[in-house]
Amino acid sequence: MRRLIIVGLVISLFLSLSCAPTRKEKKIPQAKKEVVSDHYEKARAHLKEGFIIDALREFKKAIEENPDNLKAHYYLAFCYKDRRYPGLAIREFQEVVRINPRISEAYYQLGDLYVNSDLNEEAILAYEKVLELKPEHEKKAKMETALFTLNYNLGVTHYNNGEYAQAGQRFQKALNLKPEAEKVKKLLAETNEILGLTKPKPVVSAKAKDLIDQGINYYNFGQYDAALREFQKAIKIEPRSLDAHLYLAWAYEKKGKKEKAIREYQKITEIDPNHLDAHYRLGLHYDSIGKKKETIKEYEKVLSLRPSKEKLEKISPVLYTFYYKQGMKSYNKRKYQEAKESFQKALKVKPGESGATEMLSTVKMLLEEKGKE
Repeated sequence: MRRLIIVGLVISLFLSLSCAPTRKEKKIPQAKKEVVSDHYEKARAHLKEGFIIDALREFKKAIEENPDNLKAHYYLAFCYKDRRYPGLAIREFQEVVRINPRISEAYYQLGDLYVNSDLNEEAILAYEKVLELKPEHEKKAKMETALFTLNYNLGVTHYNNGEYAQAGQRFQKALNLKPEAEKVKKLLAETNEILGLTKPKPVVSAKAKDLIDQGINYYNFGQYDAALREFQKAIKIEPRSLDAHLYLAWAYEKKGKKEKAIREYQKITEIDPNHLDAHYRLGLHYDSIGKKKETIKEYEKVLSLRPSKEKLEKISPVLYTFYYKQGMKSYNKRKYQEAKESFQKALKVKPGESGATEMLSTVKMLLEEKGKE
């Protein structure tokens, strides 16, 4: 009976996509005319009879014949969802929106699947896409409630991790959805207050400033030994001068004195714990000398400080690989909860990465079987 109900739901959902457009909506363009497949027709027949496993097999064969068979991907996604394979269902719905990016129902299903897989940022993007494509969607209220909760919870997570810029963005999004939410107003106010309490830049004496400027001139002309001397003199006068420490670190790098450069970057982070460039350079240096634990710590800090695209592209593969390997190590030891957390971290760094997505789905199923979720 359950199978037949699911079949009916799937068929009705798909038929709704092919209905004639209203006067307010544009007809959804078909990316490519599909060739009728015997495997597809067999799959539909199996689906109508409630034979999900047989339908799965035939839909996959239809896709092998034509990878852009939108209907086969669409029905296959629902079959996987019915069989509780969320990772595979996500993959198929992603194929649907690749072929035709205007199918709102596919984004809606992705949103639900992402929520159930703890991929909250991806869920937010999916629900927002649904409302962009169909502002008066019949489940608009449900999605807006979910978006409020997701943004609020992410904001709290960022706040507790000291990631105040990201927290502020999430609280603001939540407040846009529910302007009357007092608890969000309070947290946003507190976050903005924290962001405004930046440490004042130490006042640099005229003498120290002259030394720093002279050192910069030497540095720009490649006279690194002379530059080192000027920056060191400036630091003796102004020990908390960020500019002097930063240029001194760069000069040490030019001279190949990596350990001394590392010490200067460490001093910078003591003066200003949120100095993005210092944390980034520390991560690069630690990575180059094989200090993985220190590398990950610095890169995680960089990630919390909203780095540039260039820096993000540099650190993301390192963090993803680290978290993925951690997840696999825990998985092989049958520590599934730890594995789940590691794969979730990997996907936050590189959303949609197939390896971590599939492994996350696998460990979630194993945890469900053990009654831990």
